[in-house]
Amino acid sequence: MKLKTKVFEAKQFTATEWSTPEDKAEFANHLIQFIEQGYPVTLFNKKFYVRLSRTFGHIAHYNQVGFWSVWFSNDSGKQDFIHNIMNCGCYGSPAFTYSDVEHAIQSYLRDCRGVSKFEQIDLI
Repeated sequence: MKLKTKVFEAKQFTATEWSTPEDKAEFANHLIQFIEQGYPVTLFNKKFYVRLSRTFGHIAHYNQVGFWSVWFSNDSGKQDFIHNIMNCGCYGSPAFTYSDVEHAIQSYLRDCRGVSKFEQIDLI
């Protein structure tokens, strides 16, 4: 699926041994689109789930269905998801982790308040 939201560019990110800056930008843009569109299951594909479950301190919750159930099956879970993103420490070197992506997404959400239309929590 071609993403409509292009907030991030590859030049903002550092390559890892396993991911290119383009991979990181693609994930970041996908996550923003996923949030802005209200967490549609159609955007929650396997590739996205695998990467998301490895960022922002998430755990896999056994499988893709379990992850979905915990975070996106109700409004409380969606609010908890945003809280988790905004409160993540984003540890590690960008050359080995997605910490640069995590920081960029946090900044975007703080600056643009891109999630405010979907939930009414105060972003940190």
